[in-house]
Amino acid sequence: MSDPPPLSHRSARKFAGALESRGLFGRVVELPDSTRTAAEAASAVGCNVGQIVKSLVFRSSASGEPLLVLVSGANRVDESWMTQYVGASLARADPEDVRSITGYAIGGVPPVGHSTPLRTFIDLDLLDRSELWAAAGHPKAVCRLSAMELLDITRGRPVPVTPSEAPTDDPSSWVSFDCYGTLVDWRTGLLGALRRVVGLEDDARRLALFSAYLVEEQRLERGPYRRYREVMAEALLRAAEAQGFRLSGSEAAAVPESIPTWPAFTDTRAALQTMASRGTRLAVLSNMDDDLLQETLSTHRLPPTVVVSAEQVKSYKPALRHWVRFLRQTGADPRNVWHVSGAYEYDVPPATALGLTTVYVERYGPLAPHLRVDHTVRDLHELAELRRPAA
Repeated sequence: MSDPPPLSHRSARKFAGALESRGLFGRVVELPDSTRTAAEAASAVGCNVGQIVKSLVFRSSASGEPLLVLVSGANRVDESWMTQYVGASLARADPEDVRSITGYAIGGVPPVGHSTPLRTFIDLDLLDRSELWAAAGHPKAVCRLSAMELLDITRGRPVPVTPSEAPTDDPSSWVSFDCYGTLVDWRTGLLGALRRVVGLEDDARRLALFSAYLVEEQRLERGPYRRYREVMAEALLRAAEAQGFRLSGSEAAAVPESIPTWPAFTDTRAALQTMASRGTRLAVLSNMDDDLLQETLSTHRLPPTVVVSAEQVKSYKPALRHWVRFLRQTGADPRNVWHVSGAYEYDVPPATALGLTTVYVERYGPLAPHLRVDHTVRDLHELAELRRPAA
């Protein structure tokens, strides 16, 4: 594969250098047509206008502080609504002010690499997209980013940029949970199903199939969305074939149907009831089909008031859509939400990127030393104590 042609515009090269300093290489593309407006950019790259990142510069009327709002090309910023996040009314910067603040002209302002460090806000709607396109320093240059990369390089605060229908939230009221591996004993449940449903009695072979299954599951979840029961059945068939184990399609399909019978951890129900009794509102964000998840929660009499499933958002964690749906539905401020999980790689990086407080539960052992989380607890009773309201 040949190298891309060198960038011809100095401002595009400048921004490409800013991206490279953040570990992103080869992302800037120069186009023959203008990308000054969101519609022009969408047409030039062949995407939906909602995937375009508009970089809008404002100043706070109280302090004069310059601010950057990254907005979906399909949206307009409601400046009066944004006052609650900024703490003051906003005034749009004029073209000369924009150039002075950012080092770039309007139509080419990128999301990072500005002359002045900018407090940044990110439209929640952008985080609901798998691929984004932003201005890259010049009106004829763009760059491709994922939603997670945009969060990572800007450290921006996710907010709705127009009035939300969700109620104004008590900042201390929400704790969200992963379900399987955090509330429900995923490992014991699946190993038990491999014994009961598949008839695999040998412990070593079950563990080998379990490990191979996890690899195949993650691979399938990175592809186009399919219901979880379909992902699980195919991943089991692939894992069995790799392990030299004969598994029928009907046996593989029966395993996910057993999920609602899998055991909850012994502390789950009591700890959640304790937190709910103190006024904490509880949510579950799960990579599961709606019916299997609801049946699980009903079986174990668990009390979440908000449930977000993979089937609802047509996506699997660690993608961001579960959290975006939760934040839209509740109106919660990410900085005042705790997210709890026993599965680090699925939950902690995206929750951290969004600004949530993260809690790792040592269900299957401690974290590796190089992994970081806000709190670590041994079980949910310890979490309930950590969340105990101040006297």
